[in-house]
Amino acid sequence: MVLILYVDVSSGDDYLVQPAIGQYLSTYFITNPKFQDEVIFFYRPKTPIIICGVNQNVYSEVNLDYCREHGIKIARRGAGGGAVYVDPGNLTYCFVDNDNGHNYLNFKHYAQNAILTLKQLGVDAAMTGRNDLTVDGKKFSGMSALKIGNRFSTGGTLMVDVDLDNATQALRPPKAKMISKGVKSVHSRVTNLRPYFSAPYQAITLPELQTRFLKNLFEVSDLSDIPTYVMTKDDWQEIEKAATAKYGNPDWVMGKQTHDTAYHSRHFAGIGTVEISFTVSHGIVTHAKIFGDFNKMNGNLAAIERALVGAPYTHASLTEAFVQGRVAENIGAIGPDALADTMLDSQYADKANINQ
Repeated sequence: MVLILYVDVSSGDDYLVQPAIGQYLSTYFITNPKFQDEVIFFYRPKTPIIICGVNQNVYSEVNLDYCREHGIKIARRGAGGGAVYVDPGNLTYCFVDNDNGHNYLNFKHYAQNAILTLKQLGVDAAMTGRNDLTVDGKKFSGMSALKIGNRFSTGGTLMVDVDLDNATQALRPPKAKMISKGVKSVHSRVTNLRPYFSAPYQAITLPELQTRFLKNLFEVSDLSDIPTYVMTKDDWQEIEKAATAKYGNPDWVMGKQTHDTAYHSRHFAGIGTVEISFTVSHGIVTHAKIFGDFNKMNGNLAAIERALVGAPYTHASLTEAFVQGRVAENIGAIGPDALADTMLDSQYADKANINQ
């Protein structure tokens, strides 16, 4: 029998006001040798936060002026996936597990308990697309994954009482992503779960939702029967030191702003949205930067960018550059010719994101 350990992070409330620490938790449970088996933990943000995926362009995905005006903090996780808005009305669940050859990126497997729990509360939840959980065609959870060595984390959000107006104003998804979802705005695509709870559960609190989730997962009627590790002060001090060094570094969070003359985005089913910021001068690509919400978080995007720079702005030359950049290894199963088309075809121009 595989042991699942519940890690209680409630002792870290004073630390978790720092968004960087919340983003580092998964890495801690992946890399710390004291955690060898599967782990489940929950994270509830203390303040409104925009969390971007490791390969995303903060300047195009986020309305930074709005965030500054409304006190919304910006963070970047080590995992792939898209940008999400979270606040105290959101509960995030996260599993950390060992890769057995078929469970990494198996989002459906790790979403099962969330779906079961929500169905018991009257929510007709379902998994749709690559990594979304939805109800009534609207998204309440996006899932992402982070892998280090043979261990990985994967989890999702449970939006119960999130400020959807904040989410709509703060997030600016690329045009291609919105088209792929068949919607015109963030607000029309996402929803809180509260309206879908059946009458007996309309007033359920997030701690109560977490308790029900755990009882279902461990198949127990009492939380005292769950194998539990309570985080210590030493744990939190170690996490704070490591988290602030990387996840608290503004260079890591914000990245470098691009000032190219073109910005194209295209959604690829099963992979995600690929965004390419580039400049062409006298028929030659002089600069290129790749962004996206694809889940391959440790691909060598710089290798693709180096191959593109100096390439003639033609289909054959761009295709060859993407071949040399080993797209399958570094982004996912996308044909190099399809990415060449993305750069050449004006239908993929995402003008809203140029020079943001």
